Amino acid sequence: MGETGSRYIKGRPILWIIVAALCLISVIEVFSATSRMTFGGNQNYLMPVLKHVIHLILGLGIMYFCHRLHYKYFKIIPYILLPLSAAALVYLLVQSHINGSADRWIALPGFTLQPSELAKLGIVTAVAGMLAKMDENDALSQSRTFWRILMLTAIFVGMILPENLSTALLISAVVFFMLIVGRIRTRYLLGLSFTAAGVMGIMLGIMLLVPPQTIRDSHLPKRFVTWQARVLDFMDGTDNELSAKQYVRQVVRDKPQETHANIAIATSNIFGKGPGNSVERDFLQEASCDFIYAIIIEELGLIGALIVLGLYLLLMLKSSGVAARCGIHRYPKFLTLGITLMITLQALTNMSVAVGFIPVTGQPLPFISTGGSSILATGVYFGMLISISWSADDEYMQTMSETKTDNGNEAD
Repeated sequence: MGETGSRYIKGRPILWIIVAALCLISVIEVFSATSRMTFGGNQNYLMPVLKHVIHLILGLGIMYFCHRLHYKYFKIIPYILLPLSAAALVYLLVQSHINGSADRWIALPGFTLQPSELAKLGIVTAVAGMLAKMDENDALSQSRTFWRILMLTAIFVGMILPENLSTALLISAVVFFMLIVGRIRTRYLLGLSFTAAGVMGIMLGIMLLVPPQTIRDSHLPKRFVTWQARVLDFMDGTDNELSAKQYVRQVVRDKPQETHANIAIATSNIFGKGPGNSVERDFLQEASCDFIYAIIIEELGLIGALIVLGLYLLLMLKSSGVAARCGIHRYPKFLTLGITLMITLQALTNMSVAVGFIPVTGQPLPFISTGGSSILATGVYFGMLISISWSADDEYMQTMSETKTDNGNEAD
């Protein structure tokens, strides 16, 4: 439970083990999944994985830097990231309007930035700070905190939603769970729940009942048609009586990602085909990102799938222990909760897409999928978690020592 003995590496060893295991799986499976990118071209087959390794090294470097800081310094993050991400998101909205597309990234020299990743980190740290300052027994403090958090989240979700619905929903879910743990009064939570359910019901009704052409001609976000297609494809299912030839002609043509992911999973077994032996990587789009879990299952089998799932669940379990050690310090407790939820919910979303539980979302698997912005953001998350782990342990031990001293003085 304590921190490591090295003065250079702090925090709980189990968190470092989780990071190391995720990175090892990532390098192996991304190397396999990206081999299709070099077919028919002059590109070196090592280039995609080398680029990914560089991103991982940068992410680990950021993680190391953050883990050395005391968690009190993380309070300045929202003051930097929220204005920066807001400006970047507004820029994307303007560019999308001009270009007639829904862009998620801003091209920088040698790098692409996804502003929503900055917004996620900024919102989690901001909400943790607001909840920490709130007086649970003061009705006015409860009301002010709830509405401030709601307004902040609504503003950024509103800017992110046109280009990335799944990230907007992920942020909303994390904030909602933070409000629950922060002991916001039930009537506020119920009102928010009913409002969110109503909005989601209206959106789902439009997707199911309104023709795509009508949606294209409306003032709805341009990606609404894409969301509609994904929901309809997910709900449509597949006729089990189709012959193999009909299946290839109809289903594989209309749902290439979902179909090849299903084939990858169906053709695996308990131990899989072995690293580097995937067949569906040659046909599956986004095999190294959105559907990396399907490749993991194909190559490592049920055992590999359970190991990856277990790593994220272990992270959630150990993080709850870190939060418990925070004691009376509310800010690191809420920050631990928000960070852990952001990582694990995103991971569960990615895995659920790969196995066909939910429609395609585009969420990467943290520290396993390719993607520079996602890896760097995940590095910050893990660095903050490790920082809180050793800071909380130090403060807990100091409190216990002071308590023993006071009890000893009373006995004298």
